Parts: sequence; structure tokens; C-alpha cells
Amino acid sequence: MAVRNEASPWGISTSVLLHALLAATVMLIPLQKPPNRREEEERVSVAILTPQQFEASTRPPSPPAEAPGAPIPAAPAPTPSAPRSPVAPAMIHPTRMLSAKTLADPRSKQARADLETFASDERMVQLCNLEAMDQIRQWRADFQPERVVPYATAEEKITGTTIAADGAAFRSGKNWYGLKFKCQLAQDGESVIGFEFLVGDPVARDRWNELGLPAVH
Repeated sequence: MAVRNEASPWGISTSVLLHALLAATVMLIPLQKPPNRREEEERVSVAILTPQQFEASTRPPSPPAEAPGAPIPAAPAPTPSAPRSPVAPAMIHPTRMLSAKTLADPRSKQARADLETFASDERMVQLCNLEAMDQIRQWRADFQPERVVPYATAEEKITGTTIAADGAAFRSGKNWYGLKFKCQLAQDGESVIGFEFLVGDPVARDRWNELGLPAVH
């Protein structure tokens, strides 16, 4: 891992960076011929009923006992839905790299010279830091990044010419903010050819010293 150079005035200064340039039967029954009344009278018989028989004959029939109904099945209990995993915020993927233009500005002459003094890995880190500041400024004008620390809460990882910084931070105004980025450099490590980033929440002031983030004066 390259040696940190917190105090190095490598020259990518605020003045350079600030210029990065729903959506229905009715049945008809035949009427029967009424019987001959005389014949009917001859067939009438008289029966003497006891009071109990009379009462029984006039009592309305009891309704048939109803068979016990089948038990109504209980509604199945709802199946609890599995908790949803929180969706991670999407990384921002710029289509245009900006650091090369910033360094090409005549006012960045000293920054270019300072970069030449760094070892290869550290120079790539510094190029990615510069790209991060340029891209954040281009993304939101209310941010004016002045400095990036790529290892604030987690060490950056360098694989070939790819740098992944999941625990970076950047300073803007009088605050430090969390930052995550992935930076791809050219084979020679001298220019940025791919970049993605995600800005996090402000870093609590009482953690600045713990994370090695210089105070804002």
C-alpha cells in the first residue's frame, strides 16, 4: 500500500477544482272436475275424537329436525410475507470523465508536476480523488469538494488499475460527507477511463478525529 501523504501539497488545489471546467316456470295444472256432491255425501263418515286426539290433529306439525350442519372450515390464516430487503441506492455512472480536462488547464501546471512525484499506486489514487471531486461538483452544484480521503472508514482496494473506495469521505464547505466510488484507470495508470460514485450522509463531527478527517476552519 502506498504511503499516505496527508500533508502533501500535491497541488490539486481548491482553485483548480472549482473550475472543473409514476385500474328466470309456472306449471299449469289442469283443473279436476268437481266430484258429484251426492256421492260425496254418501261417503262421508263421522269419527268421534277425544279431546287429546282433537288437540293432536289441530296442532301444527313439528318441523323436521335438522341434521347438524357440517362445520364451516375456518379461513386459512394469511401467510406472512417475507420481509423485504432494503434496496441499496444506485451508484451514479457518469458518461464523461473530467479529471483529464482539469489537469490540462494551464493553471494546473503545478498539480501535474506534483503528481509526477508520487509512486504509481498513490498517483492513481490521487487521479481518482480528483475525478471524484470533479464528478461530485458536476452532479450537484451545491457541493464544492475541496478534498477526498479514500480510506476514511475502510481501506481502499487497488486491483491492477481499478480502485474501489467503499469508505471514502469528501469535504465540502464546512462538512465531511461519506463517499463510495469505483475508479478505472487506463493501462498505463495515467488517466481515468471509468468512474461511478455514491454520496452518503454527513459524517458526525465528533468522529472526524477518529477517522483522520481534518477539521474545517
